[in-house]
Amino acid sequence: MLDRSFPLNQAMGIFITMNPDYAGRSNLPDNLKQLFRQMAMTKPDKDLIAQVMLFSQGFKTAERLSGKMVQLFDLCLNQLSNQSHYDFGLRALKSVLVSSGNLKRSEKKKVKDPSEINAQWEENILLKSLCDTLVPKLIAEDIPLLSSLLAGVFPGSKIIELRDEALTSQIHKLSLKYNLLPTDTFVEKVLQVYQIQNLCHGVMMVGPTGVGKTAAWTVLLEAMGRIDGTKGIPYVIDPKAIDKDSLYGKLDSTTAEWTDGVFTKVLRNVIDNARG
Repeated sequence: MLDRSFPLNQAMGIFITMNPDYAGRSNLPDNLKQLFRQMAMTKPDKDLIAQVMLFSQGFKTAERLSGKMVQLFDLCLNQLSNQSHYDFGLRALKSVLVSSGNLKRSEKKKVKDPSEINAQWEENILLKSLCDTLVPKLIAEDIPLLSSLLAGVFPGSKIIELRDEALTSQIHKLSLKYNLLPTDTFVEKVLQVYQIQNLCHGVMMVGPTGVGKTAAWTVLLEAMGRIDGTKGIPYVIDPKAIDKDSLYGKLDSTTAEWTDGVFTKVLRNVIDNARG
């Protein structure tokens, strides 16, 4: 608040991490930068980070798998095409390792014979997590290249296809209902949307007009509703049509009264629905 002083705890520290090369980031203004002491950071040891994360997720062969995963991500960064939504850095690597741990714990419950859990089983779990997380982000031209990179780093392996017989059957039925062609490519993309939204809180579908983005999520939403027995309700918002306050809501500084925006109003409706 203006014209008011606040006592600061001397044990408190303020740190600002700078990574202007990352998408959406910008440099700190000079007048703010001079108030902080600058420190240089070395390049992170991805091998060690991946190894520790895999060990923490319960992988016994983490030393062997971590090196291969880092090598694969470096190859993807250097050899796949340059797309604005691609990310093969440490953040993407960590998301694959975390999802592989979740997948390992769920698949372990299905194993009846403990002797089946060996080095090859752990490698297959990691490959499935990698394919589930990475393949949906790739454009069609890069998928064959990823397949060859996988075969080079993990000899004998290939991209693991998504399989869900019940969901696939519903996708075929709904495609015919809406006069869509249930081609293998379209069904695979719908399954990828389903898989990636199970792993991530938010999903962004990118591509030129007319490639089937809207058709994919609408068919998936209704197919999931038929399987789960719970109808999914979509809320479509065009954020470009309104300003930020109208989208997110605003707080009146004079009366301290909050006014909902379109997005916050939708969230309230979702919460009310969840409460019954």
